[in-house]
Amino acid sequence: MNNASKLPRYLFNYLAILLLLISIGVPAATPELIVNIDVLRQQYGQSQSHWPVIQTADNRKVAPLAPLKMVKKKLNYAQVELGNMLFHDQNLSRDGSVSCANCHEKRIAFSDARAVAIGIENQQGNRNTQAIFGVDHWTSFFWDGRANSPEQQALMPIENPLEMDLSITEALVRTNNNPAYQPLIQNAFAKKSLNADELGSALAEFERSLPMPHSRFTQFIEQAMQQPKIAIAQLSDAELHGLHLFRTKAKCMTCHNGALLSDNQFHNTGLNFYGRKREDLGRYQVTNNPNDIGKFRTPSLLIINQTSPWMHNGLFTQMLGIVRLYNAGGARPKRPENFKNDPLYPQTSSLLHQLNLTKDEQNDLVTFLDML
Repeated sequence: MNNASKLPRYLFNYLAILLLLISIGVPAATPELIVNIDVLRQQYGQSQSHWPVIQTADNRKVAPLAPLKMVKKKLNYAQVELGNMLFHDQNLSRDGSVSCANCHEKRIAFSDARAVAIGIENQQGNRNTQAIFGVDHWTSFFWDGRANSPEQQALMPIENPLEMDLSITEALVRTNNNPAYQPLIQNAFAKKSLNADELGSALAEFERSLPMPHSRFTQFIEQAMQQPKIAIAQLSDAELHGLHLFRTKAKCMTCHNGALLSDNQFHNTGLNFYGRKREDLGRYQVTNNPNDIGKFRTPSLLIINQTSPWMHNGLFTQMLGIVRLYNAGGARPKRPENFKNDPLYPQTSSLLHQLNLTKDEQNDLVTFLDML
């Protein structure tokens, strides 16, 4: 008994279970899960520098998990107030029926819970609405990266014919002629009327003021920075195993890394439907570079439970379906005969390959993603 008490707890537990199984005639399971969970609790109960090494598809070092913080330390609250009014103003659409807030609803992380955006006259867009948070962490905006700053991004939906369909010139006329805006413009810019740059600045400043994501994951990663043992104790075995898979075998952090859980890059997951009904050429429509056909910006995974459906076209409503897609190495449609000699036919990213996750591993990964 004295020798047994010196055994590591996980090994002692396994031996006890093994003896019980033998005594009742049940074949013993492998010790992998029992051993790994205890070991994982020990490893992840330390500072992040002692966590298992992050695995990526290309063996590249990436930024570790971290809390997402506001970049701009001091907001211009006069511009925030003006931007808030502009953000909710349906008069910035051609027919006065749609505002920015129609597609970015506060109750669901400033997304819209639709597969694709709906603009004036119920016109359907061709891409899924992304949530708004941490705007200064992005190096580009929209799924195809056509905007380079939050200020530039803020103006584009106003002119988009499928969204608000109003020229910026007319938007400024309507705003500057509205008496309700006069004191707000004066407070924000010390003048009587806005120009296009100031319109974009006010909207962007309002977006900067939006709260950072809050979830069990954000609580966990905040606490893990200071009290890792307490933080890891809050996770179930499935959540802990899912976290470990996310960082290692599933190689999720190849693209979903750092505080933003996005690499700010563009990748082809095989969902471009090239030559078919849902075709979307993605980044290529901005760069005209054949290598960018079918590439889309990596979305953040923060608060994904509030932003379903997912992917650039809102194709997925179940997270397990996405995990299965990546477990298979992404979508790799067979090249049709009539595209055999097409030099533009897109190739799924080489970063994606079969992961060989078991069903239990896939389920545990989903359990961790649910924390987000």
